[in-house]
Amino acid sequence: MHRRKFFKTSLALGGLGIVGTAAFLESCSKNNTSTAAQGPTVNFTLDLSQQVNAALNTSGGSVASNGVIVANTGGNTFVAVAQACTHAGCSIGYNFNQNDFVCPCHGGTFDTNGNVTSGPPPAPLKKYTVSKNGNILTISG
Repeated sequence: MHRRKFFKTSLALGGLGIVGTAAFLESCSKNNTSTAAQGPTVNFTLDLSQQVNAALNTSGGSVASNGVIVANTGGNTFVAVAQACTHAGCSIGYNFNQNDFVCPCHGGTFDTNGNVTSGPPPAPLKKYTVSKNGNILTISG
């Protein structure tokens, strides 16, 4: 290969690498998605007397169901937000000590209203209405 052709080929491949890297980094940018709260529309109940929902009987406990994570924040208070992180769709978890929701994939955090408090998530989580009647929680929104 001649020197001139080698340099042209090297520059072209290097340029493609830079464009590819820029596209990859842009995918983690907060500016590439809507800032509207994201999550499914739901209307379901959880029976707190059932073993599958027993974690909700303890402060800090949480249960995921129907694309929603429901957490007992203490004092018989419950919150529910969309379970999928708005950054990469990973399932979030509730952190009782910080009273927030955390994405294990990239460290994004959300408050109990679903608002982004840190990390790469570009939009808040949808927050749901939770009501309690006896042992039944109703989650809707």
